[in-house]
Amino acid sequence: MKKNWLILAGAGLLSLSISATAFASPATVKSYVKFRSAPSTSSTVYETLKPGTAIDVQQEVNAYWLKVTVNGKVGYLSPNYITYEPAPTAPKTTPATVVRSVNFRSAPSTNSTIYANLKPGTSISVLEKVSAYWLKVEVNGKTGYLSPSYLEYGQAPSPAPTPSPAPSPASKTAEKVIQHAKDLEGITHYAYGVNKAPTLLDCSAFTKYVFGQEGITLKWGTRYQKDAGVFVARGDLQPGDLVFFRVGSSSEIGHVGIYIGDGRFIHNSPSFDGVGISSMTSGYWDTRYVTARRVI
Repeated sequence: MKKNWLILAGAGLLSLSISATAFASPATVKSYVKFRSAPSTSSTVYETLKPGTAIDVQQEVNAYWLKVTVNGKVGYLSPNYITYEPAPTAPKTTPATVVRSVNFRSAPSTNSTIYANLKPGTSISVLEKVSAYWLKVEVNGKTGYLSPSYLEYGQAPSPAPTPSPAPSPASKTAEKVIQHAKDLEGITHYAYGVNKAPTLLDCSAFTKYVFGQEGITLKWGTRYQKDAGVFVARGDLQPGDLVFFRVGSSSEIGHVGIYIGDGRFIHNSPSFDGVGISSMTSGYWDTRYVTARRVI
């Protein structure tokens, strides 16, 4: 008996889905078999099919049942009583193109190893949708994971190179905010509950001040800033997003910084007695991450 594992890899813009259904495969009944209404021996028997009956296999439900069509009627039967040839399968991969720089990682987690930072225009093959935030992909023969937010489905133009997309107004603003934050290194010192810009600030007074340099108004206090703008999932972080953490043994948000990319953020912290850059993917802050907001 020849069996066919029917696999269909479907794709849509930023909504890739993998389906168990596939193309119909012609088959022939080789010995009497019951054609049923459901994949269960307790289901209704539509009829008993005779040897030589032509059917179409629609899907392999499991090792014991096939979903088939007989004279236009859909039902189920055991694969042990039929013979069928493999049906054409859909492509196992979906071509896509990187439209913004994205980290290509060893696992579907921001804690995982970064294999490379893929540049706009890089061609990849999407293998599987892992979750709403991660895709399993192949790049130059290497398998890894990245966020779907940085892709466009379809092959990149070839062979002529395409210029990188011009930075959006939001990304330009984010760059300026981050630069304002970096400019305060050595100038701003940390003091809890203090808002004396630019020399003496706590963490939320710092973010309030640097975003304010670009006309973006934030209230002073993490309890207010944690609800500013819109929610951003950890896997979709972009430079300029506010990132929030718990501190010590508390389960509440107690610290805020600004994401700068590559799993790092800039913040005003007592550990630096001022402004510094820390990792979100290792060390103290890795397990204390709570949420993020986009205000640009």
